Amino acid sequence: MDEPRNSLLPTLLELLLLGAKDRPVAISTVELAKKIGKSQQAASKHLLELEKEGYLERIKAGSFTGVKLSPKGVDSVTSLYRVLKASLEGRPPTLEIKGEVFSGLGEGGYYVSHRGYRKQFVKKLRFDPYPGTLNIKLTSPVDRKLRGELEKLDGITIEGFEDGQRTYGGAKCFKALVNDSAEAAVLTIERTHYDDSVLEVLSPVKLRDTLKLQDRSPVTVMVYLSEEMPSKSGS
Repeated sequence: MDEPRNSLLPTLLELLLLGAKDRPVAISTVELAKKIGKSQQAASKHLLELEKEGYLERIKAGSFTGVKLSPKGVDSVTSLYRVLKASLEGRPPTLEIKGEVFSGLGEGGYYVSHRGYRKQFVKKLRFDPYPGTLNIKLTSPVDRKLRGELEKLDGITIEGFEDGQRTYGGAKCFKALVNDSAEAAVLTIERTHYDDSVLEVLSPVKLRDTLKLQDRSPVTVMVYLSEEMPSKSGS
């Protein structure tokens, strides 16, 4: 995921503090320079670079000219906030990842259906998964970064194995809840054709039918980072 250079972050954060997340704000390069402790020339260059890279939008209305964080800019500062919050407070118990349903390659379904994997899913997840996965496309940089964080965390290990003819790679699962209602598990696979823009989800039910989902339906997946998922009642 693209991120603004570290030298541009103070400017992005100052604009956030001025309210540029929700509305265009007028700020001179002289004023901005004082706030970030740089020269007026450097402040002007920062604004130009942030605009060029898509983190900032310039808004003109009559004699008013202001700047506003773009959706990409908001995603970037939100991602920074989540990383800092997690570092200061310790590993969060959950991650909330959002995306859209799409029709995948059937890779997850292969894993679910294979006997060597399925036995482990039933034993370790404590549910018998529907023979297929819900594929979720992550379009936000923040959600892609959260998906990438799962690769670094310990999850429920699904061991690789051999069957005398070939070797099968391992995988990792995290208990999850889809749209705050359906029990599920996020699946991350060692050998996969997908990048961090895709989230694959197992469930004991066919999620498309149970949650009435179609391609491009928005979904929210609450991923639990411990092996146990609290009950919906919070007990």
